[in-house]
Amino acid sequence: MTECYRILETEEFKEWLLSESPRSRYQIESRLKNIRLDGHFGTKNNVSKKDKGELKDRVWELKFNDGRRIYYSYFAEQNILLLLGGNKNGQTKDITKAKSIFLKSFEVEVKGKSYEKKTTKDRSRSP
Repeated sequence: MTECYRILETEEFKEWLLSESPRSRYQIESRLKNIRLDGHFGTKNNVSKKDKGELKDRVWELKFNDGRRIYYSYFAEQNILLLLGGNKNGQTKDITKAKSIFLKSFEVEVKGKSYEKKTTKDRSRSP
């Protein structure tokens, strides 16, 4: 079976995921599996559409019914970088932090190629 998306995780996302309950982790892993294998994101939102420069249309959020959020970025060759997780009640702070993590993590190496902010122009597919 081929994967639709390759999913990478920041250290901040990994730490957040470990702080979640086993049931929450199972739900999150199921959602990520749907993205990876089927390309199905479910409810999502562009949280950087009003930003300018490198952030414009680069940070997205996956919404869960219980208020949980996962912030991620899409980049070249169908790769997803999971930036951070959070809840609706801390959403504003989490979005700001996710954008900061994105800018910090902007250079990512995937499959032997380096993707830098000046070379990630392929936005033809929106996540």
